[in-house]
Amino acid sequence: MFTTLIVLASLISTSAFITSNAGRSVTSLKMSFAGGLPGAAGPEIKNFDPLKFSEKSPEWVPWFRESELKHGRICMLATLGYIVADFVKLPGDIHLVSSLEAHNVFVKSGAMVQILLWTGLIELITIPALRSLGTSDRAPGDYSFDPLKLGAKPANLEKYKISELKNGRLAMLAFSGIITQAALTGKGFPYF
Repeated sequence: MFTTLIVLASLISTSAFITSNAGRSVTSLKMSFAGGLPGAAGPEIKNFDPLKFSEKSPEWVPWFRESELKHGRICMLATLGYIVADFVKLPGDIHLVSSLEAHNVFVKSGAMVQILLWTGLIELITIPALRSLGTSDRAPGDYSFDPLKLGAKPANLEKYKISELKNGRLAMLAFSGIITQAALTGKGFPYF
């Protein structure tokens, strides 16, 4: 069973490198991929959608982007927090554990219940915004929270949208790698 899953995962990941529409121009791909959402252009793999979610369910593409941005934002914070927690410790004996052991320690102490409740509350608050994605003009991931006015200029806003998306994608991979390396080696930063 495990061997079958490995072979299947290998086939899926290699299908991303096969171009199915060689006759199209780059601009038509850029405009049509995922409904024209930013993030398809750049030096990395173009139009990465090996399972064809954007073609099978185009009405769900805004929700997929919202989810990608949310997970990217969380992983950007998690990557930074995981590394900083190896160097900065809060007072108290409960905080004198490695970042990897912290999860289990805080589950046993009940502190993770508070995080779960606050996260659940935030998710409940965002349900109306998620429901209106298909009917409103709100862009995925845009909660109109810009206290530093970084997106005041439209040219800057587009640049920041793409930067946030790509940095979020990188952070999702980075956090996965950090957790895996820390669990395999049992060591703190730099995890080898």
